[in-house]
Amino acid sequence: MPLFWASRRLVSNRYNSWMTEHERRVLLSREEIEAGLADLADRLRPRLEGSELTVIPIMGGAMIFAADLIRQLPPGLILDFLRIQTYGDATSPQIEPEVEWRPNPANVKGRTVLLLDDILDTGRTMQEARRFLIEECGATEVLCVVLVDKPARRAVEITADDRVLHLEEDLFLVGCGLDWAGKYRNLPELCFIEQSDKA
Repeated sequence: MPLFWASRRLVSNRYNSWMTEHERRVLLSREEIEAGLADLADRLRPRLEGSELTVIPIMGGAMIFAADLIRQLPPGLILDFLRIQTYGDATSPQIEPEVEWRPNPANVKGRTVLLLDDILDTGRTMQEARRFLIEECGATEVLCVVLVDKPARRAVEITADDRVLHLEEDLFLVGCGLDWAGKYRNLPELCFIEQSDKA
Protein backbone atom coordinates (compact mmCIF):
# COMPACT_ATOMS: atom_id res chain seq x y z
CA MET A 1 0.00 0.00 0.00
CA PRO A 2 1.67 3.22 -1.12
CA LEU A 3 2.41 5.94 1.38
CA PHE A 4 2.51 9.57 0.32
CA TRP A 5 5.29 11.69 1.80
CA ALA A 6 6.30 15.20 0.89
CA SER A 7 9.22 17.49 1.55
CA ARG A 8 8.63 20.06 4.27
CA ARG A 9 7.99 23.15 2.24
CA LEU A 10 7.01 26.55 3.48
CA VAL A 11 3.35 27.32 2.87
CA SER A 12 2.82 29.20 -0.40
CA ASN A 13 2.78 33.00 -0.29
CA ARG A 14 -0.96 33.31 -0.91
CA TYR A 15 -1.61 31.75 2.53
CA ASN A 16 1.17 33.46 4.47
CA SER A 17 -1.04 36.47 5.28
CA TRP A 18 -3.40 34.10 7.11
CA MET A 19 -0.58 32.52 9.06
CA THR A 20 1.48 35.26 10.58
CA GLU A 21 1.00 34.03 14.15
CA HIS A 22 2.45 30.54 13.58
CA GLU A 23 4.83 28.94 11.12
CA ARG A 24 3.30 26.12 9.11
CA ARG A 25 4.91 23.88 6.54
CA VAL A 26 3.36 21.76 3.82
CA LEU A 27 3.38 18.02 4.43
CA LEU A 28 1.27 17.08 1.39
CA SER A 29 0.52 19.37 -1.52
CA ARG A 30 -2.90 19.59 -3.17
CA GLU A 31 -1.59 17.45 -6.06
CA GLU A 32 -0.21 14.80 -3.71
CA ILE A 33 -3.52 14.65 -1.83
CA GLU A 34 -5.43 14.24 -5.10
CA ALA A 35 -3.11 11.38 -6.13
CA GLY A 36 -3.51 9.74 -2.72
CA LEU A 37 -7.29 10.00 -2.90
CA ALA A 38 -7.34 8.48 -6.38
CA ASP A 39 -5.27 5.51 -5.19
CA LEU A 40 -7.47 5.12 -2.11
CA ALA A 41 -10.63 5.09 -4.26
CA ASP A 42 -9.05 2.48 -6.55
CA ARG A 43 -8.44 0.22 -3.53
CA LEU A 44 -11.91 0.76 -2.07
CA ARG A 45 -14.04 0.24 -5.18
CA PRO A 46 -13.54 -3.56 -5.47
CA ARG A 47 -14.00 -3.96 -1.73
CA LEU A 48 -17.32 -2.07 -1.75
CA GLU A 49 -18.70 -3.48 -4.97
CA GLY A 50 -22.12 -5.06 -4.50
CA SER A 51 -22.57 -3.64 -0.97
CA GLU A 52 -25.56 -1.71 0.29
CA LEU A 53 -23.26 1.19 1.12
CA THR A 54 -23.68 4.15 3.44
CA VAL A 55 -20.84 6.66 3.74
CA ILE A 56 -20.71 8.44 7.10
CA PRO A 57 -18.14 11.21 7.63
CA ILE A 58 -17.47 12.30 11.20
CA MET A 59 -18.31 16.03 11.25
CA GLY A 60 -16.78 18.43 10.80
CA GLY A 61 -13.17 17.43 9.96
CA ALA A 62 -14.03 14.59 7.58
CA MET A 63 -16.40 16.64 5.42
CA ILE A 64 -13.75 17.86 2.97
CA PHE A 65 -12.08 14.44 2.77
CA ALA A 66 -15.48 12.78 2.23
CA ALA A 67 -16.56 15.20 -0.51
CA ASP A 68 -13.34 14.58 -2.43
CA LEU A 69 -13.47 10.80 -1.99
CA ILE A 70 -17.10 9.89 -2.64
CA ARG A 71 -17.10 11.46 -6.10
CA GLN A 72 -14.68 8.68 -7.04
CA LEU A 73 -16.79 5.85 -5.59
CA PRO A 74 -19.59 3.96 -7.39
CA PRO A 75 -22.93 5.78 -7.64
CA GLY A 76 -25.88 4.71 -5.53
CA LEU A 77 -24.34 5.13 -2.08
CA ILE A 78 -26.21 6.84 0.76
CA LEU A 79 -24.55 9.74 2.56
CA ASP A 80 -25.30 10.46 6.22
CA PHE A 81 -23.43 12.11 9.08
CA LEU A 82 -22.16 11.60 12.61
CA ARG A 83 -20.69 14.13 15.02
CA ILE A 84 -18.48 13.33 18.00
CA GLN A 85 -16.73 16.09 19.95
CA THR A 86 -13.45 15.47 21.79
CA TYR A 87 -11.00 18.31 21.04
CA GLY A 88 -12.64 21.65 21.75
CA ASP A 89 -10.00 24.36 21.20
CA ALA A 90 -7.03 22.24 22.30
CA THR A 91 -4.37 20.40 20.31
CA SER A 92 -5.17 17.07 22.01
CA PRO A 93 -8.43 15.40 23.08
CA GLN A 94 -9.91 16.97 26.22
CA ILE A 95 -13.16 15.08 26.80
CA GLU A 96 -14.50 11.56 26.44
CA PRO A 97 -16.08 11.06 23.01
CA GLU A 98 -19.85 11.44 22.90
CA VAL A 99 -22.18 11.23 19.93
CA GLU A 100 -23.81 14.64 19.35
CA TRP A 101 -25.32 14.17 15.87
CA ARG A 102 -26.76 10.80 14.88
CA PRO A 103 -27.40 9.37 11.42
CA ASN A 104 -30.83 8.14 10.38
CA PRO A 105 -30.98 4.54 11.70
CA ALA A 106 -32.62 3.42 8.44
CA ASN A 107 -29.45 4.50 6.60
CA VAL A 108 -27.27 2.24 8.77
CA LYS A 109 -29.15 -0.89 9.83
CA GLY A 110 -28.13 -3.95 7.84
CA ARG A 111 -25.77 -1.96 5.62
CA THR A 112 -22.04 -1.65 5.05
CA VAL A 113 -20.82 1.68 6.45
CA LEU A 114 -17.75 3.47 5.17
CA LEU A 115 -16.83 5.56 8.23
CA LEU A 116 -14.60 8.49 7.29
CA ASP A 117 -12.52 10.81 9.43
CA ASP A 118 -9.76 13.30 8.78
CA ILE A 119 -7.32 11.70 11.24
CA LEU A 120 -6.97 8.60 13.38
CA ASP A 121 -4.71 9.49 16.30
CA THR A 122 -5.74 8.39 19.81
CA GLY A 123 -8.50 6.33 18.22
CA ARG A 124 -11.13 7.20 20.81
CA THR A 125 -13.39 9.07 18.39
CA MET A 126 -13.26 6.34 15.75
CA GLN A 127 -13.70 3.59 18.32
CA GLU A 128 -16.84 5.21 19.74
CA ALA A 129 -18.22 5.95 16.27
CA ARG A 130 -17.69 2.35 15.16
CA ARG A 131 -19.23 0.96 18.37
CA PHE A 132 -22.23 3.26 18.02
CA LEU A 133 -22.89 2.31 14.39
CA ILE A 134 -22.68 -1.42 15.06
CA GLU A 135 -24.23 -1.75 18.52
CA GLU A 136 -26.83 1.02 18.47
CA CYS A 137 -27.58 1.41 14.76
CA GLY A 138 -27.17 -2.17 13.54
CA ALA A 139 -24.57 -1.75 10.80
CA THR A 140 -23.55 -5.06 9.25
CA GLU A 141 -19.97 -3.90 8.67
CA VAL A 142 -18.03 -0.71 9.39
CA LEU A 143 -14.88 0.12 7.43
CA CYS A 144 -12.78 2.85 9.04
CA VAL A 145 -11.00 5.00 6.46
CA VAL A 146 -9.03 8.16 7.21
CA LEU A 147 -7.02 10.83 5.48
CA VAL A 148 -4.19 10.55 8.04
CA ASP A 149 -3.35 7.56 10.23
CA LYS A 150 -1.10 8.67 13.13
CA PRO A 151 -0.44 5.61 15.35
CA ALA A 152 2.10 7.43 17.55
CA ARG A 153 -0.77 8.73 19.68
CA ARG A 154 -2.96 5.62 19.67
CA ALA A 155 -4.62 5.13 23.06
CA VAL A 156 -7.11 2.35 22.21
CA GLU A 157 -7.07 -0.82 20.14
CA ILE A 158 -8.28 0.24 16.71
CA THR A 159 -6.72 0.31 13.26
CA ALA A 160 -7.73 2.02 10.05
CA ASP A 161 -8.92 -0.23 7.24
CA ASP A 162 -7.29 2.18 4.80
CA ARG A 163 -5.81 5.66 4.64
CA VAL A 164 -4.15 8.20 2.35
CA LEU A 165 -1.18 8.95 4.63
CA HIS A 166 0.46 6.84 7.34
CA LEU A 167 2.33 9.32 9.55
CA GLU A 168 4.87 8.04 12.06
CA GLU A 169 5.81 11.45 13.46
CA ASP A 170 3.60 13.12 16.09
CA LEU A 171 2.92 16.33 14.15
CA PHE A 172 0.02 18.69 14.72
CA LEU A 173 -1.75 19.01 11.37
CA VAL A 174 -4.09 21.55 9.77
CA GLY A 175 -5.76 21.78 6.39
CA CYS A 176 -7.88 19.38 4.32
CA GLY A 177 -10.45 19.34 7.12
CA LEU A 178 -8.05 19.31 10.07
CA ASP A 179 -8.30 22.37 12.26
CA TRP A 180 -6.80 24.29 15.13
CA ALA A 181 -9.57 25.74 17.32
CA GLY A 182 -11.88 25.64 14.31
CA LYS A 183 -9.50 27.42 11.91
CA TYR A 184 -7.61 26.34 8.77
CA ARG A 185 -9.88 23.43 7.76
CA ASN A 186 -10.20 24.92 4.27
CA LEU A 187 -6.49 25.00 3.43
CA PRO A 188 -6.03 22.89 0.28
CA GLU A 189 -2.67 21.53 1.45
CA LEU A 190 -2.05 19.34 4.49
CA CYS A 191 0.24 21.39 6.75
CA PHE A 192 1.95 20.88 10.07
CA ILE A 193 2.70 23.38 12.80
CA GLU A 194 6.21 23.46 14.12
CA GLN A 195 6.44 21.95 17.60
CA SER A 196 7.85 25.14 19.11
CA ASP A 197 4.85 27.13 17.87
CA LYS A 198 2.15 25.10 19.58
CA ALA A 199 0.00 26.92 22.10
